[in-house]
Amino acid sequence: MVEEAVRSVLAQTVPVEQIVVVDNGPEDSHLVVRSTVAPLSPVIEVLRGDPPGGPAAARNIGLAQASGKYVLFLDDDDLIHPCLVEEGLREFGDSSELDAVVFMYECFHTPTGHDWCTTLSPPGLFSPRSVHGRVLEDGVNPVPSAVLERSPVSAFLRFLIPINSCLVRRSAIGTARFPSSLRQGEDTCFWITLAAAGCRFHLNEHTYAYVRRHAGNITRSRARDRREIQACYERLLADDLLRAPEDAYLAHLKLLWFKLATGRWGWGENLAHVLRSPRLFLRELVFWMRNLGARTLAVLKAHPR
Repeated sequence: MVEEAVRSVLAQTVPVEQIVVVDNGPEDSHLVVRSTVAPLSPVIEVLRGDPPGGPAAARNIGLAQASGKYVLFLDDDDLIHPCLVEEGLREFGDSSELDAVVFMYECFHTPTGHDWCTTLSPPGLFSPRSVHGRVLEDGVNPVPSAVLERSPVSAFLRFLIPINSCLVRRSAIGTARFPSSLRQGEDTCFWITLAAAGCRFHLNEHTYAYVRRHAGNITRSRARDRREIQACYERLLADDLLRAPEDAYLAHLKLLWFKLATGRWGWGENLAHVLRSPRLFLRELVFWMRNLGARTLAVLKAHPR
């Protein structure tokens, strides 16, 4: 799927200066990437993860190689709208106080056995609906602009913000890197690290990021996700990145649930933290119910009877 992802970058209405493709797969796949992707454009650089690692290691390699003023991370199975870069640069041009522009997103489904060949539509008509058919609206959990811009740590902790929906100023990243020890949630830790350091986010309400659902998704297994995501919240708490009481409370609440769901011991501290504040528990319960209602409404609108 990497060729399709790269072509969505090459289709930008404002040409990009550099595309760094970090291949962390088997050696035979690396040869395929070099032969099929590298010839698409002279701005493409294909690097090899040595040794091959997970997504965090790959992104860190790409980040070290990046030379542009702005950076966007894109997984090999996702796409971006042809106007994303143009719209993002316009937002940055309007304000020198922004560090990152976040776009809305949609999820689309690619059936097993699909050949990953796509002919991108003109910018104004681009939509995964016209490419792959059905959009999975029930996978969308959009972040409100007020939350993202006023409380970005809370935003990345509570809402799904795909990594390919964030165009970030390179200077705002500084020495921050994705924690390569995490198998899940490395992007959440990365963005919360930037947010805790004062990175200023802005929401653009255009849908310019597209997340593919398919049989090979890392997060397809809920059981695996519940086991592996725990290390993300433990790291956020250990690094003192969740300074707002409600954010730390939510991390303990999630850890309590995930540990009980996976049969893991060590949940006593999390339970004690949760029991200290019934008010925050009620707050999170109300948030969860409202969020569930909003997502259910989105499904009904997208798939009317």
